[in-house]
Amino acid sequence: MPCLGIDYDATIADTNFVKATWIRDNLGLEVSPWQCDRTTCVPIIGVENYEAMSSVVYERDYTLVAPPIAGALDALRTLSLHSRVYIITARPPYRIAFAKTWLEQHGAADTINNIFSSAASDKQTLCREYGVNVLIDDDVRHLAHLSEQGARAILFKPGVDGEFVIPAGVTLCRSWDEVMAAL
Repeated sequence: MPCLGIDYDATIADTNFVKATWIRDNLGLEVSPWQCDRTTCVPIIGVENYEAMSSVVYERDYTLVAPPIAGALDALRTLSLHSRVYIITARPPYRIAFAKTWLEQHGAADTINNIFSSAASDKQTLCREYGVNVLIDDDVRHLAHLSEQGARAILFKPGVDGEFVIPAGVTLCRSWDEVMAAL
């Protein structure tokens, strides 16, 4: 049975929309949601501002108001029928509880086999430990070397416009329909 690893933030729940709103409201900058992953956003707003934003948007209240990414919930339901589906998130363990509540509120908790935090490790190590064949993530830093361990890497960037440079071995998808076609 295939085993999929899926990031939670900005892949299932649209926390990048929440981040873009926070950046606009608190920093006065217009940043597209697809630019709000750590790797892309830190050069735009700085590490201190990114950490300040993270300390707010990953907490319970903001987590629970994040809308689902278009097509994510249907994709989870379909994928869970023939794959093990793990969420592999950089959220620390105490913030995973908020994601679990969000999944329950959106009727998707039963589509997930387990949730793992990479806060004390990294996503590549977790993929290797749990036999993940494919990792879907919005931040390229988690995907760059997956092909070296025999796993597929899908960079999920809804709303990305124009060309987007990605490393070899990484597939760019702009929607869940594209992800499903790539799988």
